Amino acid sequence: MSNRDDFGPATKNELAHRVAHTCSAPSCGAATIGPSDVRKGRVTNVGVGAHITAAAEGGPRYDGSLSRGERAGYGNGIWLCAIHAKLIDDNEDRYPVSLLRTWKENAERNARVRVGRPADSRVPSLLLDHAVVIPKGDESRALAHFLDDVGALEAWGPVVFEATKFLAYETALNAFDHGGAESLGVRTEKGCLFLSYEAPEFGPLDLEKAEGDGGAAALRSFKDQCDGIMELTYRHRDGVNEWSVVDLSRGLNNHPCALRLTRNIGQGADFTRVEGCAEVHVHVPDTDRIFSFSDAGKLARQLVDRLPERSYVFHGVSDDPHLRAFIVERLPRVRFAASRRRAARTDE
Repeated sequence: MSNRDDFGPATKNELAHRVAHTCSAPSCGAATIGPSDVRKGRVTNVGVGAHITAAAEGGPRYDGSLSRGERAGYGNGIWLCAIHAKLIDDNEDRYPVSLLRTWKENAERNARVRVGRPADSRVPSLLLDHAVVIPKGDESRALAHFLDDVGALEAWGPVVFEATKFLAYETALNAFDHGGAESLGVRTEKGCLFLSYEAPEFGPLDLEKAEGDGGAAALRSFKDQCDGIMELTYRHRDGVNEWSVVDLSRGLNNHPCALRLTRNIGQGADFTRVEGCAEVHVHVPDTDRIFSFSDAGKLARQLVDRLPERSYVFHGVSDDPHLRAFIVERLPRVRFAASRRRAARTDE
């Protein structure tokens, strides 16, 4: 009698059906079922109902706290192509339980959204939540794996993906080669990519001054291709450098250097939240409200008082040249973000 708690046929069918028989790995999504002219059932199936925690003691991610029924139940399974089913078991450290559960939830969400849609319709993908610690010397391979595992290419599109990937890698190189860091923390949460490491303060303004350095070129490329789509933020606190790439389409909930303003300018804004930020991103009230000269003057006074000697990025301000000049007079270290251009996410 086997000591493995394998899935039964009904559980395998449920796992496959709930993701429309596609691989749950975000960078894959391969169809796992199709016709066969030689098999008895005239169908070929290259999908696997894989265990999130192992079916038997000693296997990858085994969890002894589960009952046999739980171990062989739907909640402990994920539908994958044969290749990814092999990969997750051969690379246990890279594919922890939390990541596989996120894959499963995302694959089911995508399948649910696609029901009834034409095959060529584009379903927006999400950047999945995950976190790793990358040691010195492994930054290139580990960063590539991380971005693949969280579905960054699918979420951002090729243009934004390439620019952000290069910037993240150059940040890692700076952390290790110039900052003396021993490790780099990388995580994604609600559409944002966060990079952190212990080292002396070194932010985007320092990187821009490093003419001839690859990091400065990567930063310029990112700003050129991602303006209005992604924001780069930086702060240094408690000896830790924190670089963040924020997806503007996901709102401000996870924006570490965003100052939220209400209709009563400044009231209710959490100035303490952005105190460690070298550059503060100021988002004016919703576009169905007027933000004019009096509002700008009041806000400028509050920023100088509460957050002196900072650079500021204003979002949502009218293109009117007189209003912008009025703001620059009061806040010389200010720039205005571009509108949110979503088209750059596609190949078009």
